[in-house]
Amino acid sequence: MNDKRTRPLQMDEPIVTGNTKAAVKAAGGKSADLWMLPYDQIHYDPRDNVRPLDIAWAERLGKLIATDGYDKSQPLHCYVRKVDGNDLVYVWKGQHRYHGIGFAIDSGADVGQIPVVIIEAKSVNRVNLIFGGLTSNESKSTSPLELAEKIAELRDVHGIDNKTIRERLQITDQTIRDVALLEGAPAALHRLVRGGTVAATLAIEEIRKHGAEKALERLQKGADEAKAAGKAKVTKKHLAKPDVAPAPSSKKISEPQAKQLLQALQSVLHDPMFGKLSPGTINGVHTALSPLADLLDSKPAAVAKYPINTPNEHGVYTHETIEAPRPKSGGHALPPAAIHLAQVKPGKWIFSTSYNMGTGSASSPVTLSGDPEIFATRGQAILGGVRQLTRRLEDPRVGKTKEAPGVRKWLDKLHATPDPDWTEELANARKERITVPAALWPFPTGGKP
Repeated sequence: MNDKRTRPLQMDEPIVTGNTKAAVKAAGGKSADLWMLPYDQIHYDPRDNVRPLDIAWAERLGKLIATDGYDKSQPLHCYVRKVDGNDLVYVWKGQHRYHGIGFAIDSGADVGQIPVVIIEAKSVNRVNLIFGGLTSNESKSTSPLELAEKIAELRDVHGIDNKTIRERLQITDQTIRDVALLEGAPAALHRLVRGGTVAATLAIEEIRKHGAEKALERLQKGADEAKAAGKAKVTKKHLAKPDVAPAPSSKKISEPQAKQLLQALQSVLHDPMFGKLSPGTINGVHTALSPLADLLDSKPAAVAKYPINTPNEHGVYTHETIEAPRPKSGGHALPPAAIHLAQVKPGKWIFSTSYNMGTGSASSPVTLSGDPEIFATRGQAILGGVRQLTRRLEDPRVGKTKEAPGVRKWLDKLHATPDPDWTEELANARKERITVPAALWPFPTGGKP
């Protein structure tokens, strides 16, 4: 488990649901359009709520309730749990109103019975409680850090895949990646965000640019700068400018840059769509490369007829493996990273990845279970693997290993390799599929203006 998380994920016991009518009857409640229950018969378990309790917010609501009474159009959302043989009503949405009612009662207010909506027992489980809490339209919005923690719980504890999380929360892969960066940051950075000293969006931007440890260092210095200036919150102007390499004294292209440009131009020449470019562009590429013909790699071989792979009894396909080069020292028995490819039907490709870097390792089977993305060509499946491993390298526990630079170089080479199977029809079909997804951006502020 990641020891940098502010709150370690715990394997909570499954919820054993109870009988709604029995619980309400035992609590002395009555039914109208809503269930009406005495406050002291409604129970609370902090694990059922996606947000940590904000006592100051609950106290503020308590003062409003004591002054104006409780708004009966805002029922608490509850479920029934079987505890020691008793059917008890537990609140799972509206915890701040629930505690606000308690503060109002403590101040002497008579709020009467509390309106309650009880969800069906068949809908009660930890996963649905988390999704319901995250998608509710409560006035206190979910902060990015809270969102990150609950996505981690859904993924790591309850085994919910990213596709399901995206669809049920209506967020994008980018949002999941961004909050994952925040979730994996040191606890000290979490405290800066949770305390309101640093905006979550600024923290994520700094982590993306500099890595978690360096981002924490920069933000802590920024907090000191802001405090010295009489400000409570860090902004970009409080952060030190990143070190910039001095401009070269000469504007000449270096040898490594020239090699990169040559490789890029060669990829254009060998691209299957090269003949569709304008005549002037084609002529310019030929003119530039003709004097350098001896330095060019040969054109990729004609496309072979790739075999159709078959699954075993567990649904795992036979596959081709592309391995990253092993480091020359260290006696590595396994490649530091690999992409595994299978053609499950003609023109239908899937992939999985594996890595062995530092003290960490992970692998996944090449299978259709879990609704993987399907690619039209082998080259596009390779790029899918490149993207997945590139995201893996964003984790400093992987990206700072001694094997990481070699893996990055290998991924860059794969990314720049032309796809010999790519056609104009596939390019046009891809353009038609591209849409702008619904994104959770900007991030919710956690109730702060």
